[in-house]
Amino acid sequence: MSAQSAAPLAARSAGACPVCRHEKAGHDAIADRFCSATAAGGFRRACACAAGSRETTEEDGNMTSELSFVSRYDQRLALVRDVLAQDTGLTEAACQALAARLLHVLDEAPERLRR
Repeated sequence: MSAQSAAPLAARSAGACPVCRHEKAGHDAIADRFCSATAAGGFRRACACAAGSRETTEEDGNMTSELSFVSRYDQRLALVRDVLAQDTGLTEAACQALAARLLHVLDEAPERLRR
């Protein structure tokens, strides 16, 4: 990289980014391209900076990027637990235990019986 191309890069990376509000000096190549494309396109999206926090505030109008994995089993378990809680007078702990037992019985049943 020549001295001429390094000077504009240093000037461009000084201060806070107008898109993500993190320091531009903390941007890596991907975050720099992402924020440039976001600004050029007028988009409102979550931050892609590795240096900054991946969470945004509600005031920004962006979604938080905090994700948690929920397995299909846990989704099924929650569905059965919620149905049991609505239709019975059982406690939440009892609904959870009964839902786990019901799913186990259904999962272990032969395919011909499940249809």
